[in-house]
Amino acid sequence: MNAASPIPSTGSSVDPELVGIATLCAGAVQYMTERGLRYIYMERLRFLVRGEQKQMDAILCLNFPNTSYPTKLYLPANLGLGLNWNESAYILARPWHSWSWSGIAANQPPLAILASHLGAFR
Repeated sequence: MNAASPIPSTGSSVDPELVGIATLCAGAVQYMTERGLRYIYMERLRFLVRGEQKQMDAILCLNFPNTSYPTKLYLPANLGLGLNWNESAYILARPWHSWSWSGIAANQPPLAILASHLGAFR
């Protein structure tokens, strides 16, 4: 860990449940908890936005306390794209942004949850 951030550096082992997500990242992937919420931190997540390759850190909340939005994906930047970017939050010592993308159930594998959220960028 560096002093400026609670995010661990690469080189740590990956939880077996997160191996699929780790293949999409160029850095660390691990579970983290803050204020009773469970997150997956993804360093340098690679994904497509309207066919263009992007790479940025991301966090996926697995137990957001809202029945319409039980999971949420946060990015360090608002990507626009006509989505309703309705939330800015300070989580794990960093500012993050999220958009309104409801109905993604928490009772599925983490990779499926992530894929559903990333579907907003097709």
